[in-house]
Amino acid sequence: MPLYTRTGDSGETFCSVAGGRVPKDHPVIEFLGSLDEAVSLLGLARSLTPPWLAEASSDLALIQDILFNVGVHLARGGVLGERHVEWLEAVTDKYYGRAPLRHFILPAGPAPAAAVHAARAAVRRAERRLVSAKRAGYSVDDVVLKVVNRASDALFALAVYLSRALGYQDEPAGSHLKRLQEGAGEGKG
Repeated sequence: MPLYTRTGDSGETFCSVAGGRVPKDHPVIEFLGSLDEAVSLLGLARSLTPPWLAEASSDLALIQDILFNVGVHLARGGVLGERHVEWLEAVTDKYYGRAPLRHFILPAGPAPAAAVHAARAAVRRAERRLVSAKRAGYSVDDVVLKVVNRASDALFALAVYLSRALGYQDEPAGSHLKRLQEGAGEGKG
């Protein structure tokens, strides 16, 4: 049996969460698509994380698995619970405790950290899409909202930790603007 079905060629897809065939830009599909991007970016981040950071890689894998299972939870329920929210909070506290911030930073760093920042941004987009789906009338379990929200916090803490563990210096937000301000008047034509 081939991977392709051709059933989506008309711009619709099946979604059990939404109750059947829906347009591919349906709010639930938008949420699940954003989540899929985040899960894929976490796979990239894990592939880039050096073996000596195995604890961080393991935590990224569990976050990836939790986020993958959000869709399953929405379709069938019972997969996620408060224990997942609590674990995500513990991970956030663990890594933020190792790498606290004193100012806003640019989301950058070595490849593993930058990939985690990109995944975090995709999770935030997914969260916005989830809220849109809920506002459109789709039933969304509160634990799903909490899990998605806490996952982005955990990913931020992990990204900062990975950057520092790999020897990267934080780039305070606005630090590059100083060059432009110092050179004000230069380059005007």
